[in-house]
Amino acid sequence: METLQVFSRFSNLQVNNDKTEIFAIGGQKLDQKNFHHEVRTSIKILGIVFDYNTSLRMKANFDSIFKSIKDTLNMWKWRGLTLLGRMQIIKSFVIPKILSKAAVIAVTDDFIKEVNSLIYSFIWKGNDKIKCAALINGIENGGLRMLDIQSMIHSQGDGFKKKYADKEHISSCYD
Repeated sequence: METLQVFSRFSNLQVNNDKTEIFAIGGQKLDQKNFHHEVRTSIKILGIVFDYNTSLRMKANFDSIFKSIKDTLNMWKWRGLTLLGRMQIIKSFVIPKILSKAAVIAVTDDFIKEVNSLIYSFIWKGNDKIKCAALINGIENGGLRMLDIQSMIHSQGDGFKKKYADKEHISSCYD
């Protein structure tokens, strides 16, 4: 509380006490009786729920996406699309929904398996006709260049790690 008062004094900005909540970052446990503001165990920022409990965080963030994906695929299931058309629906409507949250929050392998199962059952209108790896291959290798969700999620994480690792190098360039 004292930190907020010092901040207000120097910045000339005021904290809205009616809307302010406290969320501990790191391993700290906060006791409500030490604060005037509500201490939260989970918090929602720009549509993404942050929680220390992994299962609650996954449920809050990805259950709605999974339901939305199911609804989208059910809507397109009856359109009589070709294999390439169904793949385009996946690329246009399903993958962006997953990647938008997966860019910020870690995704479990179980969730990726569930989504892959849903996607490939939509593509093949039931059980898989060929191996997923064959479908993911490039056209020159006998595939159809289907996107691999697991690789995309991991590559997003690798890009973040690379930026974080290069942060020290970048900041030294401006010194």
